[in-house]
Amino acid sequence: MTKKYVLKKKHHLLGGLLVGTTVGTAAGAAVGFVAGVTARYAYDKYIKEKKAYKKFHVVPKKVLKRPYPATVKSVYPDRQIFSKDPKSPIWIEFDSSIDSSTVTKDTVIVRSSASKNPVEGTLDASTRTLTFRPSEEYPVGEEETKISITLIGTDTGSGVIKDAKGAPFDGDKDGEAGGDFTYEFKISEK
Repeated sequence: MTKKYVLKKKHHLLGGLLVGTTVGTAAGAAVGFVAGVTARYAYDKYIKEKKAYKKFHVVPKKVLKRPYPATVKSVYPDRQIFSKDPKSPIWIEFDSSIDSSTVTKDTVIVRSSASKNPVEGTLDASTRTLTFRPSEEYPVGEEETKISITLIGTDTGSGVIKDAKGAPFDGDKDGEAGGDFTYEFKISEK
């Protein structure tokens, strides 16, 4: 009797494995069938009818363009007193390319608090930098003198500094094109 019981147990074990494998395969096939039908439906609805193309290829122009105009990134000299070099150049770096042809003596104005007239000098501009070199020493008063440089970004008839895309640069850093940028530093006589 013991041998029959062992044989029955083996048959039950093999039968259970066979049934489990069959059920697992059938369940896998059913899940695979559902996934295939879903994929086919999605393909027919979105790809074949080109709805996905329209959804994913219509990008707003604001995303494609730089969302804000060029601004001043840094200025040299720092806001400190220069007692040794009263002929110090001024360097301005922009955060993106500018149209160097718009950098003129009408759009870049340098003044000294010791004089009523603008300071004369030469302007050198590249795509991201602007340099002003005074022709002579800055006019200096008896006490500290303020030297200011103004970059024109608001069109008043004499032109504006523009970025490489033709928009006026953002001088007041409000995120919109236009606005003047003014920077001051101090110098003093030895």
